[in-house]
Amino acid sequence: MKKKISIKKILSWLLGSKSLPFQYTHHFVLLVCAAVYTFSVCFNIALGVSDDFNIYLQMGLVPAIIWIWYQSRWKGNFHKMAIIFAYFLSLVSIPTNWLGNGGSSGPTYLMGMASLIYLSILLRDISLYRRLGQALIVLIPIPLVYIEYLYPELIFSYPDDTLRQIDLTVSFILIGFIVIIIMENYFKRFQLEREKAEYLTEQLRFLSEQDPLTSLYNRRGLDRYFEEKANSHALFSMVILDLDNFKHLNDQRGHSYGDEVLCSLSGVLKDRAIKDKGIAVRLGGEEFVLLLPLNAEDAVESTKKVVAAFSREKLAHGFVTFSAGVAQAEPEESQESLLKRADALLYKAKKSGRACILM
Repeated sequence: MKKKISIKKILSWLLGSKSLPFQYTHHFVLLVCAAVYTFSVCFNIALGVSDDFNIYLQMGLVPAIIWIWYQSRWKGNFHKMAIIFAYFLSLVSIPTNWLGNGGSSGPTYLMGMASLIYLSILLRDISLYRRLGQALIVLIPIPLVYIEYLYPELIFSYPDDTLRQIDLTVSFILIGFIVIIIMENYFKRFQLEREKAEYLTEQLRFLSEQDPLTSLYNRRGLDRYFEEKANSHALFSMVILDLDNFKHLNDQRGHSYGDEVLCSLSGVLKDRAIKDKGIAVRLGGEEFVLLLPLNAEDAVESTKKVVAAFSREKLAHGFVTFSAGVAQAEPEESQESLLKRADALLYKAKKSGRACILM
């Protein structure tokens, strides 16, 4: 466990936060490039597959790449260093590799293709620089081939075909590994952005379905939930509740106290809905709905529990009652039909003296 934590800390120090996957990948690629050039120097010296000029030049590229990494990772210059590195690849690294590693018969074309892929992703948000960089990488072989044709002595030639094959194979493995890492992390970034977009969409949907005063669902939330239940052909019932004499309470105690009562009842309804795996809705004013996955009898019992819980609420001016109508949804019944039936029962409850529940 300690080893894993230590490695994570080291990676975080070197590469930054995984919550910024593209910057994380870019810093990784920079360090890998520095390591690859260091390896290439040792490889070229050991097997003699490059001339001294190219070896010394590769040695000089290592601190240049480390400087780009430092500026990007620790100085907050990610975009600026991304542009510099993109043109470093096309104008310095590729020509150097061409001249020092066998020209058109060496691994530079592989390197150019990997650079093209990486630059296209690296500068994805900077259109002008991306297009210029892509054009440079695509077109840079033209003058290099021309130079190779006119001045073949400038191009390092492999001592034999075996060494060329070894160099191509090693280069392919290294470049393939880098491309895999680039694409894996790019997909990770895409996944994170998609999850973020889905989260924001869900948040917007939630806000659009939320009553601002009570935080219960509004009519739009009721519509969606009803449709889900109706499409699943599940058993459910609707309870419509209406506070008794609320207008009189508002006139006598003021609207701020009326809002306090509404919020108090809303809290009780929300708790009840959560326990019964349904939803609580404020239709408007002092009228509320519970949509519960219960039959009518059980929905009545649940509403009685709301009455008991609401009676225990410590309101400044005493207990407030409500009336309710409960209707169980019939197969293929529309929302408006169910609302009308439950509302008719609520109206009867009001006519029967209020503070009662009818089914």
